[in-house]
Amino acid sequence: MLLVALSVLIILLDVRTKVFAPVRPYLSWLVTPIQLLVTTPRKIVVWTGEHLESREDLVAQNQALNAEILVLQSQLQRLNSLKAENVRLRELLDASQRVDEKVVMAEVIGYDQNAYSHKILIDKGFSNGAYVGQAVLGATGVLGQVVETAAYSSRVLLIADASHFVPVQLARTGFRSILRGTGDLKRLELMSVPHTTDIKKGDILNTSGLDKRFPQGYPVGVVKSVTHVPGKPYADVVVVPLAQLARSRHVMLIDRQAESKE
Repeated sequence: MLLVALSVLIILLDVRTKVFAPVRPYLSWLVTPIQLLVTTPRKIVVWTGEHLESREDLVAQNQALNAEILVLQSQLQRLNSLKAENVRLRELLDASQRVDEKVVMAEVIGYDQNAYSHKILIDKGFSNGAYVGQAVLGATGVLGQVVETAAYSSRVLLIADASHFVPVQLARTGFRSILRGTGDLKRLELMSVPHTTDIKKGDILNTSGLDKRFPQGYPVGVVKSVTHVPGKPYADVVVVPLAQLARSRHVMLIDRQAESKE
């Protein structure tokens, strides 16, 4: 109580007589550290709150931007996919215009899951005129032949299957042979090629038409390598299929039965 009374007395004297005016600046210097000590915790709390709020805003904005980037990337991938599909459809349309026979367009709707068999499922069946043995073409070459039909779908055996054989003819020289699948989608083998045969890397092999199943003159593959092994009666000729066996989505069915009916 004494300190309080003394403080009040000093304040009244200062107000009435200005007795402490000369020393007031010095007193303010003494008080300033105390003011700083009192106000600093509050400033720290305010700064911390503002900083944390700003960081949370930045994190939220970053997450929103990342989500937007993912959406845009997805849209871009879809656009690129549609663009590529459009190119393939144009190629298939151009190829269909070069085909002399009647064709039926079909779409690939499934792939055989058997690692030892290369087959695809298409959306055309016997109700659409598909039949067993029907030749199937892609935009760039022969794909295979229909081996099984249902009402609205058919199964196609690809030329890369180890059980598939195609009579072919060398475009440059006219040499005829049989091209067989190996089970590898990127590798075919030309059978019974004598060492003296004029064949080289880059030669194109077309269907010969001798089996009455594949029309004559359609591209099947390109020679990748020719190897002459001493002691073997025939050369080893590796051929790469021209059709996109693993990527074709739209195909053409060659309707040769329509020709026979005519």
